Amino acid sequence: MEKARIPFFKKADLDASIGVFFDGFSKVIVAIAILAGTFGLDSGTIFGTMMPGMVLTVVVLNGGLWLYYRGIAAKRNDPNLTAIPAGLQAGRMFIWLYSIMLPVFLSTGNAELAFKTGVLAHLVGGIVFIIGAFVVPLVLKIVPAGALFGSLAGGAMAFLIMQSMNGVLKMPLVGWLSLIVLFVIYLGKVETKLPAALIAIVIGSAVAWISGVMGFGAVQESLSSLSFYIPHPTLGIFDGEVVSSMIPFLPIIIVFSLNEVITGIQAVEQAKECGDTFFTNTKPLVLCGLASVVGACFGNPLAVGLYWGYPGWKKMESGTGYHLGIVVLYALVGLTGLSAIINAFIPEAVVLPILVFVGISSYSQAFEVVDRKYFPAVIMASLPVVMDFIVDNMREGALPGFMAFDPGSAFVGLLVGCVFVFIIDNNWKNASITNLTALGLTGIGMIHSPGILGTETYAPDMGFVQVYVVLTIAFFVMHVMKFNRKERKTQ
Repeated sequence: MEKARIPFFKKADLDASIGVFFDGFSKVIVAIAILAGTFGLDSGTIFGTMMPGMVLTVVVLNGGLWLYYRGIAAKRNDPNLTAIPAGLQAGRMFIWLYSIMLPVFLSTGNAELAFKTGVLAHLVGGIVFIIGAFVVPLVLKIVPAGALFGSLAGGAMAFLIMQSMNGVLKMPLVGWLSLIVLFVIYLGKVETKLPAALIAIVIGSAVAWISGVMGFGAVQESLSSLSFYIPHPTLGIFDGEVVSSMIPFLPIIIVFSLNEVITGIQAVEQAKECGDTFFTNTKPLVLCGLASVVGACFGNPLAVGLYWGYPGWKKMESGTGYHLGIVVLYALVGLTGLSAIINAFIPEAVVLPILVFVGISSYSQAFEVVDRKYFPAVIMASLPVVMDFIVDNMREGALPGFMAFDPGSAFVGLLVGCVFVFIIDNNWKNASITNLTALGLTGIGMIHSPGILGTETYAPDMGFVQVYVVLTIAFFVMHVMKFNRKERKTQ
């Protein structure tokens, strides 16, 4: 057999690079805001220590995975092999911030001590992760597929779909439009020369700037962060005061690190259930733990691991090269201070739809890989993670984006379902009519308003009024143009 050439990077890898990068980087932006705003940590530590250390973590993790999966592709003579995604994790990132670093800061008032405690916790967690990579798979061999994938479906629903949708709905004119653009391309099977994610980001960002959501004031402020930073060791994390501060949190560190090992194993299982049964757990998981240990020694408190979402990236026909793209993107923002500028130019709402798509693909897979008789088990297994997510966000105002769907949720669900059915069928006329109907219902206060027309509580969400007007017109134009009809007939 002729040896196939494994591409370093291909078009579909750009979608995956952008999606995985923003999955982690959107959380980094939040972490920076917390460290600077709540802790008062100086910018020198954030941009001069943490961000370069984070880049080194990514180099070890994603650079290592690029070589690892590229080697598997070469061995299997498969140039189209899709690598399992990995990157910065939201779960441990926020546990470290709120359950370890914040208590230290509140009890001592010392932001530097709190930061170093989080960094040392990351190092210890990395060691636990490496040990768990060998031990946890043995335990999980006795767990049925329905339970394993039900738990995974819960995680996809909670952290990929629900968490991301909150950000999308906080800026509907920007986020919802970006989501519709992305799904028209993917679900409508529209052939494009540019990556779908890039198209959605460009259109969404353009709408944000035109509508006045984004302004140049933030851009000017962000320019002060520009410089060149290189990773440097942070041996101060081994000081006695830091070690003493970290020890009380060992139970949290151990439990959540092992929990993320399970998450990583579930990510590999997703790939296996897509037919790629040759993937293994141990080496990628050990690489995750090693990346954490190395990054922590250079001042990074932000944990990493394998991601769910393999079915989505495989459906996009991503390869192995996107891990290399992730390294490049993180190096650009982490070594130069560009993170602040990116945050000033691109609203988070335009990149979150990518994660929604990946989450939907992951959630759907849970019902595709098990027998129908196990569907109740899958549903029940998915509930604890979703319920935990809800309980963690029960405080008032925790998920402000969700309030957009609160009034008239039954109608909204029906309308959203119709729109996406029509997108899949390329039925742009009915998609336009559905959005016109949604506009009418919003106008009378049946949806997106706490009260109906004529009452004191009537207050329609103008963001959705605008987005329904735009989509009604856009889908009608697509109908008149017979958009993508030729491609559909030849598929």
